[in-house]
Amino acid sequence: MRRTFLALSVLAPLMVGGIASADPAPQGTGSLTAWTFTGREPVPVNRADIEVTPCDAKQVVATLVSGADGRATVTLPAGCYEAKVVTVPGGCGLSVTEPVRVTVAPGTEARADFRFGCA
Repeated sequence: MRRTFLALSVLAPLMVGGIASADPAPQGTGSLTAWTFTGREPVPVNRADIEVTPCDAKQVVATLVSGADGRATVTLPAGCYEAKVVTVPGGCGLSVTEPVRVTVAPGTEARADFRFGCA
């Protein structure tokens, strides 16, 4: 009983502190999630590099790398963006090579999907 109380007295403030100190997304921002997958039953594609640029400029504002779940997310100011796969994982080919255009709105999530064909 004493060990349980000691553990809770040490860990509880850390857990609550972590939750309380989490910074909310800045006002006027939303998120862009790139999803990379293959097959009819979507299977995630890991380690695809995706560059994000504003629609009216070609300067890269974010570079994403898809994770084991095939997703990568970034917080961006509201606006129009283009996402483009720049590195295709080995053994895969991109079905459509054109950039995906999305609109990020405050407090929402925009999604750019990329379908691959993998051996």
